[in-house]
Amino acid sequence: MFQVLSIPPVWLDPTVFLTNLAWVLIRSFVTFIVCFGLGLAGLRILDRLTPGITEMQNIKRQPLPTALFAAGMFTFLSLTFVGSVMAPLPIGLSSGLGATVSPLLVLGYRLLALLAGFMISMVFAGIFYRVLARVEPFGIDLDDVNKEPMATSVYVLGYLIFLGAILYASLLIPV
Repeated sequence: MFQVLSIPPVWLDPTVFLTNLAWVLIRSFVTFIVCFGLGLAGLRILDRLTPGITEMQNIKRQPLPTALFAAGMFTFLSLTFVGSVMAPLPIGLSSGLGATVSPLLVLGYRLLALLAGFMISMVFAGIFYRVLARVEPFGIDLDDVNKEPMATSVYVLGYLIFLGAILYASLLIPV
């Protein structure tokens, strides 16, 4: 009489899987490019926030400080990439442009969360520098890292890890 219509679950459909995968990869790539730009902007702003420390001038043409700087950038970019891939992504019954939740809307919210995290990190970095360079708690003057290129590169490495951790947390905020 009546036959039961058997529709396979949506997650078994290869087009849904491939579309979801494509959106995640596009989102991760866009986030990676944006985070790379934020990292470079963060370094420029850090240079302006810390007039007593000439970060890039101390690191240039020094093999070990340059290697530490590169390690900091790799760590920063790794944190942001992992945060982008692990970020919660609401997926409806369909995917792509016809999805219940538009991937472009999610990407927009994600970028807004990234910018908010970036601004918070700049405020924290400014407060950190002002306290350690001006108040000199425990007799520590942050401007002393300017005396040695290795010290400057370790300082920049720490800043990049700090920025990467804040952007990682920003990416994991559910939207």
